[in-house]
Amino acid sequence: VALGTTQRLYIAAQGPLPNTLYSFWQMVWEHHVLVIVMLTEVQEQGRDKCFPYWPQEDGNKLQIGEFQLVRNFSLCSPTYITCSLTLCRVTSHQQRSLWHIQYTDWPDHSCPQDTQGFIAFMSEVDAVRRHTLGSLEGSQCTSPVVVHCSAGVGRSGAVILCDIMLFCLDHNQPVDLPKALTRLRLQRMLTVQTLAQYKFVYSVLIQYLKNSRLI
Repeated sequence: VALGTTQRLYIAAQGPLPNTLYSFWQMVWEHHVLVIVMLTEVQEQGRDKCFPYWPQEDGNKLQIGEFQLVRNFSLCSPTYITCSLTLCRVTSHQQRSLWHIQYTDWPDHSCPQDTQGFIAFMSEVDAVRRHTLGSLEGSQCTSPVVVHCSAGVGRSGAVILCDIMLFCLDHNQPVDLPKALTRLRLQRMLTVQTLAQYKFVYSVLIQYLKNSRLI
C-alpha cells in the first residue's frame, strides 16, 4: 500500500493448517518476513482455528521440513504476547531472527472490547516493525508483515486497515477509510468482513486521537 512516499507492505494470510505448514514457512523465508502478527487463538469455542505452527514454550524447537524454529523468549501483556524466534534453513545453514506477536482478545466475527489494549498492541507491532526494518539493508528493507487470523480476511483486514490509518494520522496523510478499504479489497477480496469490524476501526482512530489529545 503506497502512502505518500512510503510503502506499507503486508501479506494477509490464512492461519496455517497441518497441510500448509511448510508452505507458510517457505513463504516467510522467501519474502524475508521478520514480523508475524497472529489474531486468533489456536482454538476458539472448541473449534480449531489455526495449527500451532511455532514452538509453544520458550526454549523449545520445532522442525518443519528444511526449517527449524527456536523460541528464544516471550513477553506477555494483557492483550498480546510477543515472542522472539530464530528461523534456520538447515540446508543452507542460514538463520534469521523473527518476531511473532499474537493478539489474544479478538473473537472471530466480533471485535475487541478493550480499545486501549488494542491500541497498545498496534503500537507494539509498529515498534517491532520499525526496529527490525531499521537493521536491514538493500532488498530486505521491503520485508512485508504477515498478518493472519483464521481465514485471513476479517480480523486481518481490520488490523491492516487500522495500521494504515494510524500511519496516516501520525504522518499528516489523508485519512479516508472507504478509499483505503477499497484499495485493500482490490488486492484481497472480503477484507474486513463485517460492519462491526469496520466500525471498530473508526472507534480505534477516535480513541487514538483522544489519547493524543487531538480531539
